[in-house]
Amino acid sequence: MHKIAYFYFLIKSTAAHANSHMDVDKELFLWSVITGQRDLNFLFWARGKNKICAALIAVIVYRHLAHKNNDVRYNQSANEFENLAVEILDRFYQINARACTKAIIRQIPAYGNATWLELAIKAEAKQFIAQRAVQDVINNIWFGFIDQRENQMTIIFSTVMLWYSGFLRYHDELVKTNDQSTFLDDSLNKSNLLERNSTLKTTRSIEKPTDDIRLRLMHGVADQDHSPVGFVDVGCFETARSKVMKYFGNILRFLRAPYVKYLYSLYCHMAFLILFSYLILCDFFPLYDIDVATCGLSNDPGNTENTTKTHLSNKNGTELKATIPYGLQKHDQPAIQEYILLIWVSTLLCEELRQFFSGEAQSVRNKISAYFGVFWNQLDVVAILLFYVGFALRLLPSAECFCAARIALSVDLTLWFMRTLNIFAAIKRLGPKLVMIGEMVHDLKFFMLMLTVFILGFGVSSYSLIHGTKEFSWHLPREIINLAYWQMFGELNSLDTFENNYRANGYAVFILLVVYMAIVSILLVNLLIAMLSNTFDRLQTDTDRIWKFQRYELICEYLSRPSLPPPLILFSHLWRFGLYILSRCIGSPWLNALYDQHTKRTKYEIALDEKSATNIEIAEDALGDEVYYNFSKHGLQLIEEHELDEEQIASPQEGMLKKIRALENRVQLIGDQQNQVLDYLDCLMEGMKKMGGDSIRMPDRRHLELDEPIEDTMNHIGHPRRELRRESLIDEVYTPIVIPSNVAPTTSISSSQSAKT
Repeated sequence: MHKIAYFYFLIKSTAAHANSHMDVDKELFLWSVITGQRDLNFLFWARGKNKICAALIAVIVYRHLAHKNNDVRYNQSANEFENLAVEILDRFYQINARACTKAIIRQIPAYGNATWLELAIKAEAKQFIAQRAVQDVINNIWFGFIDQRENQMTIIFSTVMLWYSGFLRYHDELVKTNDQSTFLDDSLNKSNLLERNSTLKTTRSIEKPTDDIRLRLMHGVADQDHSPVGFVDVGCFETARSKVMKYFGNILRFLRAPYVKYLYSLYCHMAFLILFSYLILCDFFPLYDIDVATCGLSNDPGNTENTTKTHLSNKNGTELKATIPYGLQKHDQPAIQEYILLIWVSTLLCEELRQFFSGEAQSVRNKISAYFGVFWNQLDVVAILLFYVGFALRLLPSAECFCAARIALSVDLTLWFMRTLNIFAAIKRLGPKLVMIGEMVHDLKFFMLMLTVFILGFGVSSYSLIHGTKEFSWHLPREIINLAYWQMFGELNSLDTFENNYRANGYAVFILLVVYMAIVSILLVNLLIAMLSNTFDRLQTDTDRIWKFQRYELICEYLSRPSLPPPLILFSHLWRFGLYILSRCIGSPWLNALYDQHTKRTKYEIALDEKSATNIEIAEDALGDEVYYNFSKHGLQLIEEHELDEEQIASPQEGMLKKIRALENRVQLIGDQQNQVLDYLDCLMEGMKKMGGDSIRMPDRRHLELDEPIEDTMNHIGHPRRELRRESLIDEVYTPIVIPSNVAPTTSISSSQSAKT
């Protein structure tokens, strides 16, 4: 719902831009999209400007309608408009990569200063996001002002040795692209140079308008000022001062890069897990005297050894204290690690609150739905609340509360370890695998539902036959599941209970176990493997696109985060809160501007000058007209495969299947062409028969079968040709001459004599 609300807000914001004049084509296009006039969509889209922006808006609306009405036709229309936008973007990037990357984050006043990247994210256009042009922009966001030519190990070393980051290479532009010219750029530059140097050509009317637009785009967007530069003499002090300022400015740029924030968050998260694990394993003691048998700790040799050491060293204690295990000994106050973790988790809570209140939704309800719509936010909230619950329970003077606190903190540590998977999602090797794991979990949920039916069916029946009637206890479900669940993994310990039981109940349990093992171990387990294999094959081609789309959300998260990682992030929150209070109390324009700059640093967009924006729009319209012409001419999907900046993760079997499908399509195409040629030959032979009589013979028509060996095909093809050639010679020599009635006898006699000779 928040997507369509964003779309209506976008339409409303365009009213201020259209106060002087109205773009009729744009208004008609929006009307046709909202009202579902699918026949008029492409017509009004082709007539309007800003075609990529308009196509992405259509994708937003149609996918919302498809989700609301459960209609496949809306998804088809959304895919068609997304393909149109991708085709224009791909051609634009081939012409001029630099101008294309600037156009992706360019504010479009006609559509409420929205950008292509922003609309693509709202539309969930995964194919558009996966294009190389968009990935270049996303990589620029990820590395900030750090030059991407820097080695990854150098950047990691600079995070440890921060002083070294000032000597790295940086760039001053928001979007930095590779300035290497392509073959198309060189050809356009050469043609432009020849055109300028030529004095013989006096007219340019014969030139193609598309080439003229491309030339203007190539040389108009990145115009440089070639005016002479004046040099000013500066002293040694000013030179040293400028170098020092540049050095510390580079360090600030380094710390503000989302990739660097990600690395520091990874380091701190690992330290958090190590500290938490040490607390649970080695330094979590009760604050009061508790009963030894309450928590039910196992009597392992380690606890026995520690108990003996306590008895020998504690001479003034009683016999009861001497038998207390090491993990249950009383301490006067919590460990220092607990206070550190408490402060650490509190800073994480402040960061989650900042993410919640900095959402783009207008109402609190929409903010709640948008925040909890992300799985990792749900996991963060549960982990933080569970830590506070465990810390509060361990302060209560009760043995049961201490044991409950240990359980809560242990489960909470498991959730924090799972939270590490989201950090690994930024890695190209692991990110697509996490997408597959997330989809396979859905298959596992349905499998566990079916498995639960068989486990309870066998477990309850077998337990009643083996142990008979017993008094009810809350431990009974655990014993039943323990009897039935581990059987599917080969733990056949239940056989020992009725192995020598040859009575009726023993045979009944034996038959139930045979049927249960046949269904669960053979049928259901193999069904699960088949389901997971099907999901893997289904997601194999789209995994990289899905991961790139989710990676953008991760990049935006670290782009909005403060530079300092937890727990040092507390100082950043205090600084932001202080700016907010001062800007509201004092009302200074400088403080307001500083606070707005601090809060709007996640906006990765630029406002181009009128000349550059006009050149981009002209090129976009020209390419859009060409794409629309091809779309209307062929009447089918524009693109099947685009050159994506992705690593193909395909198995050899899948590659062979693709080749087989391609060969089948080619054979089918050849067969269709063969039918057309044979139909044309039939028409020709019919005409020749009418002109020359019935003596003309043709070979039998035969279609090529897909499953026929090639040797048989060649034999069948060559055999009629030899037979036809042999029969033609026989007919030419031995066939008698038929004399028509209207021909003179002399003619027939001369013809027969010539035939004999």
